[in-house]
Amino acid sequence: MLTDAFVRRIKPSEKKTKYPDEKSMYLEVTPSGGMHWRMKFRFNSKENIFSIGTYPDTSLAQARRIRDEARLKLKDGINPNEAKKQKKQQADENTLFKALAMEWMNDRKTTIKEVTYLRDLSVFEKDLFPTLGNMPIDQIKGKDVLACAKKIEARGAQEMAKRSIPLAGRIFRFAIRKGLIENDPTPHLQEALKPRKVKHMARLDISEFPPFLERMDRYHGNPMIKTAIQLMTLTFVRTAELRMMEWNEIDYDNHLWRIPAEKMKMAQPHLVPLSTQALELLEGLKPLTGNKQYVFYNHSTAKPMSSNALLCVIRTMGYNGKMTGHGFRGLASTTLHEQGYMHDAIEIQLAHQVGNAVSQAYNHAQHLEYRIKMMQEWSDFIDSLRDKIVPFPKYKKA
Repeated sequence: MLTDAFVRRIKPSEKKTKYPDEKSMYLEVTPSGGMHWRMKFRFNSKENIFSIGTYPDTSLAQARRIRDEARLKLKDGINPNEAKKQKKQQADENTLFKALAMEWMNDRKTTIKEVTYLRDLSVFEKDLFPTLGNMPIDQIKGKDVLACAKKIEARGAQEMAKRSIPLAGRIFRFAIRKGLIENDPTPHLQEALKPRKVKHMARLDISEFPPFLERMDRYHGNPMIKTAIQLMTLTFVRTAELRMMEWNEIDYDNHLWRIPAEKMKMAQPHLVPLSTQALELLEGLKPLTGNKQYVFYNHSTAKPMSSNALLCVIRTMGYNGKMTGHGFRGLASTTLHEQGYMHDAIEIQLAHQVGNAVSQAYNHAQHLEYRIKMMQEWSDFIDSLRDKIVPFPKYKKA
């Protein structure tokens, strides 16, 4: 049986030497000076060797504790080598970028807006996980993150490219706090991307809207996305607010859509009056998604529809670069102002900041009767534009 004093005095010899301890454990000393704790055991009638650790990193007392744990596993019919391998594999999997990212996302899920959570999750799943997901966090270099961002930039999603770098950086800093790595390689990577060009969201003028309505009415693709565009036309809410619309937010008795504060950009609750036309659109969707949480529920992904789905249909209609989801807001704002509607009512309906910080908490209910009337008249006005569509002349026989 070995003692600490004896182990400290051991010197390497010309041949590999074994010094027995107890319960099948021994210290193996190599000619180069390596000192390894090992344990012999039999499993399924075959002799095996269990590697415990190296001296002096693993002391005699520590080696004995590890040996005893291994012997307990043998009593339970478990091969300690397989258990060690599985533990290492699990530890390795927990250091993968994807595992750390999802752990970080789950930690903050209850403290951020759902729309923010889904936006970040989309960046991870679509742009970062395919390349970085299965890489150990300590093996990822700055150039790997930048390559992901460059790939996003190449498809024209410049804002998404810039967002992906700090988002990846949050995972590196999370890993630093867990003691897995020492440094975050992402600072200053954004400087390698192209400068952002500030431009206004593309939108149509009201004079160009009748043909748009005609094409929208003739669109026979996904009925849910068609309804989303039609409802956006009537409510001019933000794309994210429309995508995350839930059935339980609709107040049918008062013809209102009550959006909670956590879904709004300004973190204030918002009331959207629903015209007769808007309610009819929602009724038409009930057979498709009425039994789901979200009004615009994608059955394929089991999530709310994506913003890209709206843009894709707008492109299909022939308005790529001419109209965006945000464009409906600008169109409504300009037109309603030109028609003489109250400025504050329009701004409140757009969920813009009006007044001081104290009054903002009550803005969602201000001018409500006026806004209900305005929104019904807006829907009626949109319907009237359909009458201004000039049909293609029919061919007449001579």
